[in-house]
Amino acid sequence: MNTLLSTLLEKTTTDTWVDELTGALRKLITPILALLAAAGVIYAIVVGIRFVKADDKSARDEAKQKLITVIIGIGVTLVLIALFLWLSSALTKDGALSGWYQDLTGKDISL
Repeated sequence: MNTLLSTLLEKTTTDTWVDELTGALRKLITPILALLAAAGVIYAIVVGIRFVKADDKSARDEAKQKLITVIIGIGVTLVLIALFLWLSSALTKDGALSGWYQDLTGKDISL
């Protein structure tokens, strides 16, 4: 596996294809995750209004459970956004994880 990966990586400069890949993923995934977070916030507002307006205890408990679930979902989405942005920047040539190529192949990618 290491030999195959090393052979593939020798044909292109690592900083080029990694930067292109992370750039494309950022352009695609970041807006999708932002839309999901926005939809979650809107849904949380709607559920919060239902919780406040609930007349009986069962409707209030149901709205409360939905609100807890939405808040957890928004938190997970925000953590995923932060993790994705950190990983995509860390994999670039000057990022925190840029030494993985040198560890794998023994070659320096600095230009």
